[in-house]
Amino acid sequence: MPASKAELALLEEIDRKLAQHSLIDFSKYMAPRWYKPVRHHEFVAGYLEQVARYIETGGKEGIGRLMIFEPPRYGKSVQVSQFFPAWLLGKMPDCRIILASYGAELAEEDSLIVRNYVTSREYAAVFGRNSTVELPVELSEERASRGNWRLSEPHRGGVKAAGVGGGIVGFGAHLLNINDPFKGRKEAKSESYRRDVMTWYRSEAYTRLEEGGAVIITHTRWDPDDLAGQELQKMVSDDPDADQWTVVMLPEIALNEEEYPQTEEQFKENLARGIYIPMHGDQLGRKPGEVLWSEKYPLVSVKKKHANVLDYEAAAQFQQMPRLEHGELFTDSDFEIVERAPEGLQWYAYIDLALGKTETSDFNAVAPVGMDADGDLYIRDLRKERKLETFLKNLATWMLSDDEIGTIWGFEEHGFQSLVVKDFLKDVRLARVALGGVKLPWSDKVEGARPWAIRARNGKVKLVRGPWNRSFIRTASGFPDVKHDDEIDTVSGGNHMIAQGGVGLRKPVVSAPIVVSAEELFV
Repeated sequence: MPASKAELALLEEIDRKLAQHSLIDFSKYMAPRWYKPVRHHEFVAGYLEQVARYIETGGKEGIGRLMIFEPPRYGKSVQVSQFFPAWLLGKMPDCRIILASYGAELAEEDSLIVRNYVTSREYAAVFGRNSTVELPVELSEERASRGNWRLSEPHRGGVKAAGVGGGIVGFGAHLLNINDPFKGRKEAKSESYRRDVMTWYRSEAYTRLEEGGAVIITHTRWDPDDLAGQELQKMVSDDPDADQWTVVMLPEIALNEEEYPQTEEQFKENLARGIYIPMHGDQLGRKPGEVLWSEKYPLVSVKKKHANVLDYEAAAQFQQMPRLEHGELFTDSDFEIVERAPEGLQWYAYIDLALGKTETSDFNAVAPVGMDADGDLYIRDLRKERKLETFLKNLATWMLSDDEIGTIWGFEEHGFQSLVVKDFLKDVRLARVALGGVKLPWSDKVEGARPWAIRARNGKVKLVRGPWNRSFIRTASGFPDVKHDDEIDTVSGGNHMIAQGGVGLRKPVVSAPIVVSAEELFV
């Protein structure tokens, strides 16, 4: 028996009430023909509602910093950058929202869709003139451009769209909503572009937040050092005021049990690498190997897709676990970061000097290395500097520090480096420093790195934790196709010095080090 008009009216009233209080119900009400949310949409909606709670309470309750990692084409932009802003404005019409993306055009497209929702018949029934709200939420006719619009008085809310790097001065925000700050891998792998994104985020976008304002970053992961990755790394930095993010991490295929961190230490180590993996298994409760949206993307089609893209693309875009492109010798998983090296190792430091004087020149670099009796190679305290004069000044200080007592230093024996070292040793303070020339048996940098690259592939290269770790891993992973390979060269030279001098605990080396004083050299 068909429902009566009274029953239909009651059902409509119920749907409107639900839409006012539930993001999922609002989304279905706004787009009943095509929006069919599934489990992961409902899961994400719960987190977004907590962001709304944070803004509503001025930061006293809810979630103020939220990252959402989903594969492409899984509905994250529609949910986070279109439905959610429209719903938030209905609930809090004084809320001001910045919608940002890698390009102004995409951000303006999201802004236009939100604006169209606000002017729709459905929205009028939930929050507008045909609703039960005391002050209807409607678009201002005076400020209604697609990328910068306001609600009509007495409300003060509105939306500002911006591309990453674009100006947003003069617009404070209760919600900073960043949707895919990188267009693709080309931008994400560019050091200068990543730096521009971080500068924009920290100096322009973040400073637009009102007190009690929230930030959402919706990210297809491309690189461990993308915007999300750098913010994850800050979570485990020494900065007590660094933002602590709530993260929704939804890989396309649920991970195997052994891929989830088993300890807090493993969890934090992932964060330090720019990767978030939850501690207690899949956040949706999926079993290993279960796909995220089986109704649309069944397992057989997902596996075929993964098989036909590069491994690191599948790991990043689909599994939310970005890794660096592999070079010829190293991968980013070859290196273990440890808190400290064993006591008493004999340390060798090969000084890799460069001729450059400009901002694009190679670096001068040095990193002490040591090997224990088990053949594990330890690398610590890598230092590099473009300006030779500055590097040499600092090098003298490092050599004379208490931490480097007993370290054996080396430089390549050829004209340029020999002349530099000869002048360097005029500093009489260096009389007690063991410094000698090193004859490198290779002419190709790859051949020089290959011996310790084999150790790295077998888990036998350890990096002592320090701020240089990320740069070193990135350089090694791209080697030899990287712009600057000085960090690799200094380790290759140090490893060769170990081979010539012996390993294990500090002891006399096979070939005695050359101890040179300025007085002896220049009499």
